[in-house]
Amino acid sequence: MVFDLFPAVLCCLRVDNLISSSWTVVFTPLWILDVIYYGSLVFLLVFSDGKLYTFCKRLLLLVVQIFIAMKLDGVVDWSLVMVLTPYFTCEVLNLLEVVLGGVLGHQMLVSDSIGASVSQTEGIETERQLLVKAVMRKTGLTLLRIVQALLIGVKVDGSLDGVTWWRVMTPVWLVAAYLFWYPIKKYINSTSANRLLDAVFTAGVIFMLVAPFFLLADRLEGKRLSSFNIVMPWMLLMGASFLFLLCAITLAGAERVIRSGVQPTRRHTQSSPYRHDYVAVDMD
Repeated sequence: MVFDLFPAVLCCLRVDNLISSSWTVVFTPLWILDVIYYGSLVFLLVFSDGKLYTFCKRLLLLVVQIFIAMKLDGVVDWSLVMVLTPYFTCEVLNLLEVVLGGVLGHQMLVSDSIGASVSQTEGIETERQLLVKAVMRKTGLTLLRIVQALLIGVKVDGSLDGVTWWRVMTPVWLVAAYLFWYPIKKYINSTSANRLLDAVFTAGVIFMLVAPFFLLADRLEGKRLSSFNIVMPWMLLMGASFLFLLCAITLAGAERVIRSGVQPTRRHTQSSPYRHDYVAVDMD
């Protein structure tokens, strides 16, 4: 988890001109993560009957990382839209998978409903509605990602000089609104006594996730802002997650020790009767 911060820290240093290394060198932690990730994919492909199509599709994301590094270092003189072509290809394939999977799933449910009883038909109809909602949600999010990447590419290439970055990042704002609707809906539908606290905590986490995009748009519009200030919410969120994980591991370990019968004992003037169900350990 801590290692995941290294690429962001190095990128911030490079953007703020605090280091002068090439972007290929700056991306070194990212290349290390890629070696681990794609090495595991190759292992699954060779030894676990992995799908070649899935591997090739994920390989497109590695290609776009290499293209971005080459573009930033000036090795290639391509437009950003051309650099992002592998990413667009990957997202289009994801979109086709979602649509085709939804169509096939819907046809299977329709065929199952033929000749089914009333109770079975109601269950199939519920599954059909859930399938339609899931397909629409995933299709919408995929389209927003494609449109956002395309708008950024066109803006950087100079074709949208009269459009502000706040308008260019409209798909991000739509996704943020969708995410903030989740705790509201959860608060309305929940019957828990702590539903308000739960909703506020969830909204706080979502705010930390989307805040850097607002700060980034502000900086791109010309405001003097350090790159570290932009990614600070993510760093704080990751640090808090690491602390929560550490506390959970510590508490789980302490609970396991207690359940195993290894417990601290207090000194008494008279020794307590011997028990066979656990072994007491004097911690003094």
